Amino acid sequence: AGRLLGADRAQVSRWRAGTETVSVEMGRRIVDLHDVLTRILRVYNREAAALWLVCSEPLLGGARPIDVLVTEGAAPVIRSIDGIAEGAYA
Repeated sequence: AGRLLGADRAQVSRWRAGTETVSVEMGRRIVDLHDVLTRILRVYNREAAALWLVCSEPLLGGARPIDVLVTEGAAPVIRSIDGIAEGAYA
């Protein structure tokens, strides 16, 4: 999760231990990642979903979903997942 969020292991450990507060921006990323993972796991199994996050997605103009998630938020990624679920092709 830390890698997908752009956080290092030490930072994630500090969050879990309660010694560091999650920033507003990182909180948004966590919620967005949760929303995306919840939806993609309805479409693909765990391994396929993990690959999908880091591979080129035609419905995102060839961008990697994880990159779009970080730069643009969850909305475009969720639209692409919805498209996949409905059988759309780019």
